[in-house]
Amino acid sequence: MTETHHAPLPDEYPSSRQPTSSTYSRYKKFVLPLIGLFTLVLAYTTNVAKPVSNSTFHVPASPQCKKPQAYRPSFNKSVNLILNDKQFKIDSIKKLSGAIQIPTEINDTNPLPDDDLEYYSEFFKLHKYFEETFPLVHSHLKVEKVNQLGLIYTWEGTDPSLKPILFMAHQDVVPVNREIWDSWQYPPFSGYYEQETDYVWGRGSNDCKNLMLAELEGIEQLLTDGYRTKRTVILSMGFDEESSGFMGAKALAPFLLERYGPDSMFSIIDEGAGLLRLDKNLYIAAAVNAEKGYVDVRIAVHGHGGHSSVQPDHTTIGVASELIFMMENHPFEYDFSLDNPIYDVLQCAAEHSSFLPPHVREAILKAPVDESKRKVLTEFAASHPDIRDLIRTTRAIDVINGGVKANALPGLTSFIVNHRVDIHSSVNETIENDLYWARVIAEKHGYGLTFHDEVIIPETKLGHISLASEKMLEPAPVSPTAGHVWEIFAGTVQNLFQNEILAEQKDADVYVTGGLFSGNTDTKYYWGLSRNIYRFVAGIFPFDQLRTIHSVNEHISASSHVSAVAFVYEYIVNVNEYGHD
Repeated sequence: MTETHHAPLPDEYPSSRQPTSSTYSRYKKFVLPLIGLFTLVLAYTTNVAKPVSNSTFHVPASPQCKKPQAYRPSFNKSVNLILNDKQFKIDSIKKLSGAIQIPTEINDTNPLPDDDLEYYSEFFKLHKYFEETFPLVHSHLKVEKVNQLGLIYTWEGTDPSLKPILFMAHQDVVPVNREIWDSWQYPPFSGYYEQETDYVWGRGSNDCKNLMLAELEGIEQLLTDGYRTKRTVILSMGFDEESSGFMGAKALAPFLLERYGPDSMFSIIDEGAGLLRLDKNLYIAAAVNAEKGYVDVRIAVHGHGGHSSVQPDHTTIGVASELIFMMENHPFEYDFSLDNPIYDVLQCAAEHSSFLPPHVREAILKAPVDESKRKVLTEFAASHPDIRDLIRTTRAIDVINGGVKANALPGLTSFIVNHRVDIHSSVNETIENDLYWARVIAEKHGYGLTFHDEVIIPETKLGHISLASEKMLEPAPVSPTAGHVWEIFAGTVQNLFQNEILAEQKDADVYVTGGLFSGNTDTKYYWGLSRNIYRFVAGIFPFDQLRTIHSVNEHISASSHVSAVAFVYEYIVNVNEYGHD
C-alpha cells in the first residue's frame, strides 16, 4: 500500500551560509548543459589543440591507473538473460518507451503539489504506469510518497543491522520547446525504438528515465528470481531535479535522514557519467564522485532616473555594463590540483592510451613530482573551453534587466551572475570576488555599495550598487575512490563490462575512476546520509548521445540501457555478498 507523507521543505541548500563583513575584509588583502566529465574527454579526443611534441615519452613500468579487482556475484541467475536475451531486451525497451511517452515536464517555477495537483497529472500517470509495469516491486516493496509526488521504495532486508543501499533517479524531464518540435527525428514523447541504430528516442531517454527504469527493472528481476536481500534497498525518486529539486529531493532526503540517521547508507548511486571509449580498446568508467558548488549573485545598480535629455556621464545601464565587462575580463584563476577527480581520468588516459600528445602525457604523469609539469598540464587544460571550467570557479551573467522607456533614464539596472564553485574554493570566496569588482566600479563612479543589509560604502547622491547571494551550495564532499565500499562498486563495474559485456573483445581494457561534474544532481541534499556517493549510469555512451541531453533528438542505445539493468542486479547482490559495515 502506498503511504503519503507531507514533509516540510528546508529553506536552503545544505551547508550554506552568508558571507560576513569580516570575510570581505580578509579578501581585500588578496585582491572570483550536462557539462562535466563527458565534455572533458570529448575535448581531448576530438580537439587536441596543441601540436604533438617531437620528443618521446615512455609510460612508467608501474602504472598508477590499475584495474580494480572484479567482483562476480555467486547469485547471477539472470545476468546473462538481461544482457543477451532478445525477448528480455524487447520487453525492457517497451518499459522504457512507455515511461518516455508520459511527458513529466518540469519548469523553472512550479506550484506546490498540495496547491495544484492537476499541474502534476502526468506524474500520477507515471506512478500508475510503474504499478502496472513492475507488479513484484509493488507487491514486495513498501511504497511511500513525500509531498505527493516524491517516491520512496523500500525493500526491507533480513538483517536490519546492515546499512541500506540507496539508489536515486528523478521522474521529471526538461521541457520540449514546442517551436522546434518538428526538428526532432521522431516525436519527443514517442519513445520510438529504431532497430537499425538500436536507439530509443525521446525526452528523458538519457536524463534520466533510463536510470529510473533500470533500477526498478533490476529489482523486479531479482524478485522474479526469488532473491532475498539481507541489506535493505531503497529507491528515492524526486520530481523536480531539473529545477534544482526544491520540492522533491529537498524533502525526500530529510525524510530518509530522520528515519535512518546520519551516515546511515552503505552507498548512494544517482545519475551521472558512464563508460567512455577513449580509443579502440580503452574504456574508462568515470563514476562522478565530486560536484562543484553553486551560488547566484543578484547585482543591482540603483540610481535616481530622470529625463534622458539631461544625460549623466553614465546611466545605471552603463555602470552595470562596465561591471559586467570587468567581471568577464577577470575570470577566476585556474588551479589544476592533483586531487581533482579529473586527474585520475587523465592519468588513465596517459598511461593506457596514445591519443594524447607525448608532451601532455609526460606532463600528466610527472605532475605529482614536478611543479613545472603541473603548470604545463594546467595550461593545456585551460586552453580547452570544454575542460577549463573543471579546474576553476566560473562566472556567467545569465539575466539582465534595465530601463522602461526610451526618453527616461533607467533608475535601476539589475543582473544575475551564476557561479559554479571550484572544489577547492567556497561560496564565500566566490562572493567576495564579486564584491571586489563591485567595489572597484562603485569607487570609480562614486556609488555606494551594500551586501544584503550591510553597508560597505554609504550611498551617494548618484545611488548605490547592491549585491545579494541566492541558492548557495558549497562544493560537494569528495567521495572516496579507495576502501571497501569503493572496491565493491568499482569491482562490480569492472566485472560487468570487462568480463561480461566486452568479454568477446579480447583486447578491451576497462578502468574505473572517479570524475567531476560542474553541475549539480539531486545528491546535493543527501550528503548527510553517506560519504560514498557515486553518480554513474552503467552504459557505454557515444558522444553523439551525450550532445542530445537537454536538447533536440535525445536518445540512448537500448544496449546501454540493459547494461544498466544488469549493473543494478549485480551491485545489489555483490553488496549483500561482499559488503560489511
